Parts: sequence; structure tokens; C-alpha cells
Amino acid sequence: MENDAYLLGMGDYVDVASPSNRARIKAADLYDGVLGALDEIGEQYVEKFLRLTKGTHGRWLGFLGGHHYHDFGDGTTSDTRIAEALGAPYLGSCAFLRVKFSRPNSARRLACTIWCHHGAGGGVRVSSPLNKLDNIMRCFDADIYLIGHQHKKVAAPMQQLYMTKKEPHHLGYHTKFIACTGGYLRGYLQGSKVGNIPTGSYVEKWMLPPTALGGIKIHIEPKMRHRETDLKIEVTL
Repeated sequence: MENDAYLLGMGDYVDVASPSNRARIKAADLYDGVLGALDEIGEQYVEKFLRLTKGTHGRWLGFLGGHHYHDFGDGTTSDTRIAEALGAPYLGSCAFLRVKFSRPNSARRLACTIWCHHGAGGGVRVSSPLNKLDNIMRCFDADIYLIGHQHKKVAAPMQQLYMTKKEPHHLGYHTKFIACTGGYLRGYLQGSKVGNIPTGSYVEKWMLPPTALGGIKIHIEPKMRHRETDLKIEVTL
């Protein structure tokens, strides 16, 4: 926020219920009182997220839907409520975003296109989310491709060569980025317990590798190359 940054929600803002958990709750045919109590707990998770993100209202490009969220009785979810509270659109599973840059007193604008998805599936290798995005690049045209879900914090530049439109023609290049945006879930905790019994998280139980915590930062700057405007994109992990 100190650097006038904009934010993008990649899903799983509250670790309250997985798809299988929600299916079991619906199949249980619980009384209204129990469902109301679950809604109160869901509201507490939403309020906690909003406390942690206080001061960011209006700075979000949007919120993707994730796998972990709470279904409220009125048809909303913890994801949609967070998006509304922070003044941003709810983007669903996948979205194209366009960020526009303009100079003062100039009608010319340059746009950066972002393809984003919460993510699906998994992979133990650090390169697994990048392999998914490498395939996606063949189907969608964007400058930046982002997924979450796998908790990995990795990025790679992808170079694309082209011939400039204006004469005299030159060989130009455009750098695209693919990235997995990380996460904040600590998989291994010394002394973790359930009650008085030593028990690890699902990461520990399934022998999954720990990942670097935190998110990524993307710096986008308009640049002139061969008399044509292009984007300089840098990703900080």
C-alpha cells in the first residue's frame, strides 16, 4: 500500500470448508439452527479477513473464487461477501483483466492484459503450476498469466518475438510472465496438536514439501522500443 499497489484476490481467503466438506454438510440435512450457527462462524472468518486487509478498500482489481469458502443460507459465499465489502468485483473461477496506463494530457493508452485462475489440481514439483500455465498460453492471449491454489511462489518470463508494424521494420520482442502467486498456509508446525495428541497438518500427513510463504509482486511499466510502446514486466518473489 505504501507503493500505491493494486491487489488481486486469487481465492481461498478463509480455510473454512473444502468442496467435500460442503457436500457433506448439504447431505447431512441439518436443522436450521445448526446451519445458522455455521453461518455465524463463517461471518467470523470473513470479519477476520477484513480486519487483516483493513485500509485496502478500493485497491482490489477483483476476487477470484477458490475451493475453500463458506456457503451462507442467503446464497452468498464468504468469497462474494469479501469482494463486496472491499469494493471489488467477484470474478468467479477465471477472468481476463485489463489494466490501462495513460500519460497526463495524452489520449494514448497502453493496456496490460492479465489472465487469472484460482487453479486446479496439484503437483509436488515446484514447476508444476508453470507447466499448467505453459499450456494455457497456447489458448489465451495475455501479458501475464496467474494461478494460485498450489501455494507455490514461482514465476518465469516467456519471450515472444515479432516484427514491428512501423517502417523501417525491426525484430521486436515482448516478454510475458507466468506465475503461481503463493500462499500463507504453514504446512509444518513444531509441536502441532489436536487436543493433547501430536498431529500434523494435511501437508505433513501427505508428505508434501513445504513452500515459501507469502505472495508475489508484479511491476508493470510502459516503455518505448523501436518507436513502439511496450510493457516492461518484472516479478518479485
